[in-house]
Amino acid sequence: MSGARGPDEAPEAAAPPLRRNLEYLKWLLGDLLADMGTGIGTFAFPLVTFMVTDSLGVTGMVALVQGVGALVGLVPGGLLADRHERRRLRLLAGLTGAAVQAVLVAVLLTGTAGAVVLALLAFADRLRHTLLGGASNAMLKQLVPPAQLPRAVAVNQGREAAVEMGSGPAGGALLGLSIAFPPLAQLLGNLGTVAATLAMRGRYLPRAEGAARTRVRDDLREALRWCVSQPIRLQMLAISCAVNLGANGLLFTVLLDLADAGVPATRIGLLNTVLAAAILLGAVLAPRLVDTVPTGALAIAPVLLMAAVGVFLPFAPGLVWIGAAYAVLGIGLPAINAASQGFFTHITPVPMQGRVSSLMRLVSSALMPLAPAAAGWGLQLVGALATLLGFTAVLIAGAAVGLLGPDLRRVPTAPQWERYAREEGLAAEEE
Repeated sequence: MSGARGPDEAPEAAAPPLRRNLEYLKWLLGDLLADMGTGIGTFAFPLVTFMVTDSLGVTGMVALVQGVGALVGLVPGGLLADRHERRRLRLLAGLTGAAVQAVLVAVLLTGTAGAVVLALLAFADRLRHTLLGGASNAMLKQLVPPAQLPRAVAVNQGREAAVEMGSGPAGGALLGLSIAFPPLAQLLGNLGTVAATLAMRGRYLPRAEGAARTRVRDDLREALRWCVSQPIRLQMLAISCAVNLGANGLLFTVLLDLADAGVPATRIGLLNTVLAAAILLGAVLAPRLVDTVPTGALAIAPVLLMAAVGVFLPFAPGLVWIGAAYAVLGIGLPAINAASQGFFTHITPVPMQGRVSSLMRLVSSALMPLAPAAAGWGLQLVGALATLLGFTAVLIAGAAVGLLGPDLRRVPTAPQWERYAREEGLAAEEE
């Protein structure tokens, strides 16, 4: 679809490597700057809420409202990304993100940031992120050829992990200086992504210019039909639900338990650094793993590893051992994402990238907002041991879905995706 691709894109046989694809590098820089600010803000926000409210339960409920905001924007965001020029949506995402953080800085500095205000701002920030930010990921298939998708996804994982390595300590240090500094860093990150996006030269239309306009409900029905017609997508969605709820629940339970015990934010931030370092190592290994290990195995084995970590965490004797558990938890995440996201991006047509991605994210993330709320109330009602083991049971259930269903287990290595998708009828011909 010539109207849907940027001007720098070359035929796959002559495509430059990622490091020499200038348009892709500008796109990547924009995401990097946004991630740097968001990483600091995301780490610090639960601690900011706890400092303002002095309640674990309220902190969990604010995080729940934040997660609901993300869910509400997913489907409309996918429809926007498949109906409007995607670069323009990415610019709007950066500008609105900066505006929300400016308000958060103001209410924190003026002392008017109560639980309700924080919940409303958290909801607004996540809503605008999923409503407008999905256009950025929808551009990826237009920026790189199919053969480079697994590597591009792994690069994204590595970038996010590298940022996360510094986000925890930086967020903790900034929070120690002023409660308003973490959201200020997020504001600057959003402005950075606006500048990088302005430097891009392509027009990223979801459809060919002159294509007939369609109704929103028809677009949504088409994407739903595309998703539910493939059992493998449904199986992967069930696993993703378990991972998003279980793994995030483990992490949030540990964070709140340590904060309640009086552990300084800077030391808690070091755990995030360990997790991010493990994810970075996993991202370095992921491209080779995706090329040599069947995708089905890469989507299932790390979930079993996470469940083992969940069993260990309640009995970890100190921060060093918790850090070791975090390292094991993080190292398999890039392989899951590079394998599953790369495969599904590969078989999804360009005009449907936004809708299909948003629908899958909606289902896979539907239970994730429950993680912080369940962690906060679980710590208050039943304690850390029962809460951590409950999230572990969720991970075990996710691994069982992968082991018992045949569709996902049969997906081969990345070099065989094209052949396998054709043989199984998983990919549609693109115009």
